[in-house]
Amino acid sequence: MKLTRLSILILFALSVHAGTAQTLNEVLARYEAATGFSARQKVKTMASIGRITQMGNAVPVSILQKRPDKYRFDVHLDEGRVTQAYDGVKGWAHILSNNDTILLEGSELAQIKESADFDGILQTYKQKGLSAQLIGKVKVGPREAYKIQLRKQNGESMNFYLDVDSYLVVKTDVNMLINGMPYGAESSFGDFRKVGGMTLPYYIQSKNGTMITEIRIDTVRINETMEDIYFQWRK
Repeated sequence: MKLTRLSILILFALSVHAGTAQTLNEVLARYEAATGFSARQKVKTMASIGRITQMGNAVPVSILQKRPDKYRFDVHLDEGRVTQAYDGVKGWAHILSNNDTILLEGSELAQIKESADFDGILQTYKQKGLSAQLIGKVKVGPREAYKIQLRKQNGESMNFYLDVDSYLVVKTDVNMLINGMPYGAESSFGDFRKVGGMTLPYYIQSKNGTMITEIRIDTVRINETMEDIYFQWRK
């Protein structure tokens, strides 16, 4: 059977397209390599120190993480600290206005448990009973990104946008229910730097409605001694 020149060109184009198409597993494998996942698995503790800016006010912030699922986020104000933490079982918050410490419940507890996942939900979504789908390529600003959607059994979804060249997550957005009401938020990531074999974002911008919060990390320290008491709830 003879092929016309046009047929040959069409077959060539299709073969190129097939060769460059990405599956979900392929994209996640490239993501693991780009972020230094193998190095991250050897990290037992991580302390990130920087500043958080909201409504033009910048104050110190610290984030403590300890494998497998301990997490603490402190905003350091002149008059005291505001804290949210998860000790592996309980989530809690220290409220500055009345100097009280309360247990977190519902959506607030679910959110801090996700933050406490040391390896990240893209690596652990199967264990958590979530489904994942590679939606395809979309625009994020001037660049293209692979869009991966994770869905919970209750219908809530989280979208991750991985730059097509670096395979790093440059944006996320979530759709969930809080007290029965739909809620959406998005975060952007940048200023990626190498630390202990990992590639981490030193800049995070979060948008919740009209509220914009920025975190700029100055220092990341890994595998330092970190006592469990930092994370434990104490009334």
